[in-house]
Amino acid sequence: MTDNATDKGAADTRRRRHRRWRVSAALALTAVLAGGGIAALRTAGSPASDASEPAAVVTSHSGRLTSEESREASRIAIDAATKPGTAKDRQKATEKGDGERNAAGGSGAEPLDTRRPPRAESASSDTDSRAEVQLYDYASDTLITRVVDLRSKKVLDSVRRHGVQPPPTLAEAREAVKVILADRRLGPGMRESYASQTGKRLTSPAQLRLQSMSFLGSRAEGVDGARKVSRCGEHRCVQLFVRVPGGKWIDTSRIVIDLSARRAAVIGL
Repeated sequence: MTDNATDKGAADTRRRRHRRWRVSAALALTAVLAGGGIAALRTAGSPASDASEPAAVVTSHSGRLTSEESREASRIAIDAATKPGTAKDRQKATEKGDGERNAAGGSGAEPLDTRRPPRAESASSDTDSRAEVQLYDYASDTLITRVVDLRSKKVLDSVRRHGVQPPPTLAEAREAVKVILADRRLGPGMRESYASQTGKRLTSPAQLRLQSMSFLGSRAEGVDGARKVSRCGEHRCVQLFVRVPGGKWIDTSRIVIDLSARRAAVIGL
């Protein structure tokens, strides 16, 4: 009788944890809808090419970075990882297994966000040319924050942190879709769902409306399959909320995509 009671108690605990996980996913989806539905996420922009570009025009400190400034700040921050900082040098470092990598596995860290850093009232006007860039290095699973000067094209400060997972960008969400589509178990289901609603083939993540959130392994505690996502937090992992334009949702709520390892796991079943 004692063993049966113990087993029953353990099963009840697992069910409660499973319910909490499902409620968490549901609340996250509700938050997405309340926050504007399926509006696409902004990205910080892509690294510039080797071609020379005009210097960014620096706006006043009180304003936001322009799109041109954001692109330039990201380029400076990404180039800082390689000396000299050309795309060809970064590619050579990637081929050797060295250097920072982005979500697609290419050279250079993944740009997440750019913004103008706060400035003390006593600071000189020179700080108006500064931008703070957040990057994620998939080679080392590190969040990098670099402060760059848009006038001098130099990095003024750089800090690395492990285990910190900001919200994913649209570029990362699209990489997550690619991981699902490449999965022989999950890919056919996503393609079939899209085809049944549109009558067309799903060939690119750009055909989907995406929202995403970072996922930590601690959220899956007590849920079936939790071991598969135990490294999430140390690794860059995301959950997706996927919709066919003008159509219904494609249920991906129990899929966790580990972008660092390029694999997907189904949990909570």
